Amino acid sequence: MGARAFTSDDGLPQSGANTVVQTRDGYLWVGTFGGLARFDGLAFTIFRGKPAFDTSASEGPQAGPASDRILALYEDDRDWLWVGTQDAGLSVRRQGAFHHLPVCGGSCQINDILQTPDRTLWIATSVGVLNLDPELGRETWIGRGSIGYARLARDTQGRIHVAGNEGFFVVADGRLRPIPLPDGERRVPVLKTSGSGLLVGTERALYRYDPALDRWQLLGVAGPKAAVKDADGRWWVATISGQLLRETGPGQWRDVPELFGLGITSLAWDNEGNLWIGSGGKGLLRVRKPLFGLVSAPGWGMNMAGRAVIDDGRGGMWLGSACAGLWHRAPDGGMQRYPIQSGQGNGCVASLVLDREGALWVGTVEGRLIRVVDGKAKPVGAWSIGNAINVWQRGDRRFLVSSERSMFDVRTDGEGRIVGQQRIAALEGMNVNNIIPAARGGDWFAGDRGVWRVVDNRIVERWTPREGLSSRFARALYEDKETATLWVGLYGGGLNRIRNGQVSRYDSRNGLFDDTVSCILRDERGRLWLGGNRGVTLLPAPRRAAAEIESIGYTTSDGLTPSEINGGYSTPCHRDTQGRLWFSLVEGFAVLDPADFPDVPPALLTPRIEQVMVDGRMQRIAGSSLTLEPYARSLEIHYTAINLSRPRETHFRFRLLGFDPGWVDAGQNRSILYPSIPWGDHLFEVQARTQGGRWSTVSADLRVLNPQPWYLRPWILILATSLSLLALVGGTQFGASQIGRGREEPAD
Repeated sequence: MGARAFTSDDGLPQSGANTVVQTRDGYLWVGTFGGLARFDGLAFTIFRGKPAFDTSASEGPQAGPASDRILALYEDDRDWLWVGTQDAGLSVRRQGAFHHLPVCGGSCQINDILQTPDRTLWIATSVGVLNLDPELGRETWIGRGSIGYARLARDTQGRIHVAGNEGFFVVADGRLRPIPLPDGERRVPVLKTSGSGLLVGTERALYRYDPALDRWQLLGVAGPKAAVKDADGRWWVATISGQLLRETGPGQWRDVPELFGLGITSLAWDNEGNLWIGSGGKGLLRVRKPLFGLVSAPGWGMNMAGRAVIDDGRGGMWLGSACAGLWHRAPDGGMQRYPIQSGQGNGCVASLVLDREGALWVGTVEGRLIRVVDGKAKPVGAWSIGNAINVWQRGDRRFLVSSERSMFDVRTDGEGRIVGQQRIAALEGMNVNNIIPAARGGDWFAGDRGVWRVVDNRIVERWTPREGLSSRFARALYEDKETATLWVGLYGGGLNRIRNGQVSRYDSRNGLFDDTVSCILRDERGRLWLGGNRGVTLLPAPRRAAAEIESIGYTTSDGLTPSEINGGYSTPCHRDTQGRLWFSLVEGFAVLDPADFPDVPPALLTPRIEQVMVDGRMQRIAGSSLTLEPYARSLEIHYTAINLSRPRETHFRFRLLGFDPGWVDAGQNRSILYPSIPWGDHLFEVQARTQGGRWSTVSADLRVLNPQPWYLRPWILILATSLSLLALVGGTQFGASQIGRGREEPAD
């Protein structure tokens, strides 16, 4: 299991998490003893309670819950978030603000919250159990005055069950009716609904309880303290001994040793398939099942780089490294090393080919060709010493050997001896990385001078930057014969598609996850898998690519560690006879089974506007509109999109209609500052996508009204100008009349 821990260094209020819940809008909410936190996958937003020394009244909307000591979180069917505290009762967040409720005098401990279909809330507190009518604020207490209860669950018959330090109960006729526990047990820390029954954990054991038959079934787990069910209906249970157990079948459990000793306090799954673990002091952990298997063996060393991989035709794999030699992986996973160096050779593998007779041919970094039969290595030939050999089979006992910038057509006999070779003049000067048969005859050659099609040692088709390729450094080829499409992987130039004489370019600007493509593999469902510097990229529907292409990237968070594919040679990746895909990494090898990856498109993200500031002051937004005060100087908008699995692959674009000429690519930035906003009515829109995914179909928007002062409106200006002109003309005429009158007066 791959785990990522979030602590106070990442913005969590405290390095302990008591409760975790994901709300329907996608946010993850975490309750700690240091405050309430909301998480979008990248950053925590903290909502703090009122300081203890602040004794002012708490009526009306508040910025945070009643206390920072959070024990319980629950979202009801109206999307209200209910917050139970240890020392200040109950709060609810609705329409962006917190409201404090005076249940139990606003001072009791809230341990659990549950809603029934009639919208009644059941609340387990330190002083009893109550049900609350949220609309009327009416409380009905059951068992008040006891030492309290910790857990609530509702069975399929609608009955409310209560558990805690005093035992196990069912609510009947307005009272708590005790249900005897097996073996005289008393304390119940775990209570969950489980199918038609209940999952009940006592201090000593875990049970499944059938309320209809009053029957207990022991499940084989000792000392449970927290439990959660996954998307497959399997339970995950944390124990007081520090274990995390995963249910594999009825009464069968498997330990997850890498998650031992975390001091687990809570467990929760999100809608992206992540398991979130709250711990007592080791932070909040995000756990994902690795999608990739990593191949290792004792004695390799930490810096062993994978170079070449190919199957042996019998269920095993040949793995070539630089420079830890040649290894064979048996079908049962056993590893054996085969020495290939002799004389001055160093055993650094560059390429591998399995011929039609079952012999393995090894091209080495120092320029030698070696044949391995029955585990024994025999030198075949040497070309330019010090330059790596790439080798491909071209026919029976016939091979193509690339050395430096020359290509040789090599013929061998039954013993693997070279009986003839010819330099291919048409390819002279090209450093060839990949060769595949061409559907229209001949072969495609990819190298540092583009892509050429060669027939009978003659170039008949050439693709370079002059013909439209995005780079001349071609590394990988795949031809879709059904659609007459050639896919070209380039170093730094992304992926190019050649069809009907036209080149379409795909890179990180129009949907591709990685701008380096070192290998291309096709699975049984027609999807393409690309190996590159950032990891492995899946193209779920390559034939539907248009101006943009959809892709999904897989990196270290998916178990690919390290994530970089070690490309540049002829066989860095391979699809074996079982359909599994193998990748040479800069350290070791990785394997995946495409069957584990369902046919789903990249996730569509939902953008949200989180915060708006005008002249540096926080603004309360009414609905989705904001009216600026006169002469507001700056508008700052903060936005996000919930991506709990790969937050750093989230990209944004925005526009302010009436101001921005079009969409502005914001990259991974999550805020925009407008120094000034023109007068008028504007609409701010923001969209999000994962790297390689599609833009949000629905934008997050904010209407921004910047009203023009009445004295600056056009008709006022026109009127003022007209009045000024009239005054000027009138004044001029009056002055002229006074001058004329002065001239008409008789002299004394």
